[in-house]
Amino acid sequence: MIRHIFLIIILTVTALATHPSDQVFTLRVEEPPGSIELSTVVAISPSCAVTLAVFLPSAPVSVETPEGVFIPDSIVVSQDLGLFVLLFDEDVFPLSQMPSDAAPPQGEPLVIVGQGLSGLLTVEGSTVERYPDGAILVSAPLIEGLMGAAVFDSKDRFIGIITGVIEPESSILNINESHEYLVLYPTQIWYMWAQLASADISISAEPFGVTAMSSISLNENRPSGIQLLSVTDGSEAWNIGFRPGDLITRIDHIPVYHPETLRGLRLLSEDTLTAVVWCRNGERTVFIPPSSAHDR
Repeated sequence: MIRHIFLIIILTVTALATHPSDQVFTLRVEEPPGSIELSTVVAISPSCAVTLAVFLPSAPVSVETPEGVFIPDSIVVSQDLGLFVLLFDEDVFPLSQMPSDAAPPQGEPLVIVGQGLSGLLTVEGSTVERYPDGAILVSAPLIEGLMGAAVFDSKDRFIGIITGVIEPESSILNINESHEYLVLYPTQIWYMWAQLASADISISAEPFGVTAMSSISLNENRPSGIQLLSVTDGSEAWNIGFRPGDLITRIDHIPVYHPETLRGLRLLSEDTLTAVVWCRNGERTVFIPPSSAHDR
């Protein structure tokens, strides 16, 4: 009797166990004249999924799930990030996971879920190095279908999307000729934007007073971050201490590279944020109060 109970427990745990691919689905994009391009989307909530922006937002798209084929009701576009969030008016994804803000260390084992011609495919890879803009170089077996693939770390957390294939620098040691080198766009850079998009909150709904751009530096004497091109005199950003030319490198200890991160963190946080600003005279701290939207 005890043995039977033990077996039932094992079978129950096995049935409940999930694999990273369980939250990855096939995206079908109709391209003229009558052709279908296949890609992947990753469910970040029961009614939202994120994908690489490899098609026009106006293109007819559908997502295949075990429950059927679904057409998104709207698409949120981030031109700076090169990503789309597909929004559905109903819950269509049986399993989902919000993007993680974890950054994989060098040598971290990874699971990469891409789209092959016959369905989803899964390969193992590992991180090689981090670039100044926050992107990560990943080593993986030489195989088709990994552009736009979802990447999970050793704890099965969804940590990013593959955005490109590159030739590694000669300085990288132990190059495996049977592997290729992929660019992982980690969710640490864009998870705030995905959270806002899934909650249907526009990052431009409330003015803050800055015009900004990503600033990537290859110079050891100058960090990468969010470059403030202009700050409106008398705006909230001006009043708390931001000035044109400032380079925001970290917010609450998180390295930041894209303007969406600044806007997203401010809208999501209910507490004051601490921004580290680099300028030619050194570093200073600027405290960013939460958005007034929290008071409504």
